Amino acid sequence: MGAGGAGVSALARVFLARGDEVSGCDTKVSDTTEELEDAGVRIMIGHDPEHVLFQDLLVYSGAIKGSPELDAARAMGVTVLSRAEMLAQLINGSDSIAIAGTAGKTTVTHMLGHILVTAGYDPTVLVGDGASARAGRSNWLVAETDESDGTLTLHHPRRAIVTNIELDHPDHFRDVSAVRDLFQWFIANLPADGLAVVCSDDELVRDLKPRARRVTYGFRHDAMYRCEPVRPFPIHHEDRELGRINLKQPGRHNIQNATAAAAMAMEIGIPFGDVAAALESFPGAHRRMELLGIFQGATVYDDYAHHPTKVRATIEAARELRHRRLIVVFQPHRYSRLAAFMYDFTRAFEGADKVLVLDVYSAGEQNTSGVQAADLAHQMPNATYAGDFKTAREMLEGLIGPGDLLLLMGAGDINKLGDELAHRV
Repeated sequence: MGAGGAGVSALARVFLARGDEVSGCDTKVSDTTEELEDAGVRIMIGHDPEHVLFQDLLVYSGAIKGSPELDAARAMGVTVLSRAEMLAQLINGSDSIAIAGTAGKTTVTHMLGHILVTAGYDPTVLVGDGASARAGRSNWLVAETDESDGTLTLHHPRRAIVTNIELDHPDHFRDVSAVRDLFQWFIANLPADGLAVVCSDDELVRDLKPRARRVTYGFRHDAMYRCEPVRPFPIHHEDRELGRINLKQPGRHNIQNATAAAAMAMEIGIPFGDVAAALESFPGAHRRMELLGIFQGATVYDDYAHHPTKVRATIEAARELRHRRLIVVFQPHRYSRLAAFMYDFTRAFEGADKVLVLDVYSAGEQNTSGVQAADLAHQMPNATYAGDFKTAREMLEGLIGPGDLLLLMGAGDINKLGDELAHRV
């Protein structure tokens, strides 16, 4: 249930690849449901208790709090698991590496999975971008884990990477200290003979105390695996330069992400040369500075950034690419996030030449604060409130020209606008 979501769809792909008979439902058709259907998943639109007839297992999205299908499945004795519970079973029963953190975990998961695939480990890789999951034949599992609702405590991997810690879900956590406590619980429960790879650039991550062996990475001078913000970038291990990596993806944060993946890969025995070659061929994660095409002579990129820190990092990465002007279209995600981080959002877009702000993608959340997307636009000198896709398209038609870079950002459905623009003649 919720088959169109990134987490549930990744599980569906893995079960399908393992030879299971897989069906799924969601409230509406999406690119993801269509891709699953093309792959062999039987997709039904809408919800109906009869969907669970003759099923052995029902996995449902964490966004679903209750439904007649769940009630019917339990009444019939069907095993019912949330997405997080199902992921935990896979992680806890495998030679697993879990990637956690407020930002960067999708890219790091995909990077590490790509390294292991290239090195012949044939892992199962569960990436939360809705497109990059794979089912391997070995017992290796690389999985992105989610802190948004506290279910991080379900996971007991053998090894883990923690990228950073920030408050990103004010609907669930009272403050950043509550988020830190969750990550400390997670890292402390790694086995004593396990491995914790943590980012030394983040103060809260740096203070985590695992029982497992602790390895640090980042730009700091005392990181065990140290990178530098140059291209191609070097990785030093305890003051010895191992070599340089020619990473395609722009941005300082992606150098950091690649170093996280490289550190874990080398710690499990993959030589630096193999790591470097894999990262140089890394294709990038879906909706992470993803090139969509051309619109009116401008290159069009799509990115999932929805938190001020992620927005700023993505804009800085875009600035590394050749362009005349950087035009951003931003769709805020959740009223609670916009209300909590309004001031930070107003400063996150300073690197853009022009910003169009769309209405908030609510993700099913009620607007208890009364905040509106127009409030954000009115507080930024380089921004204009656009509201809906149609208005944004009309504005862009009179604004965009050859040599510009058009960047669409948000965790909602803004990628639909990007797909439409990039394919228009």
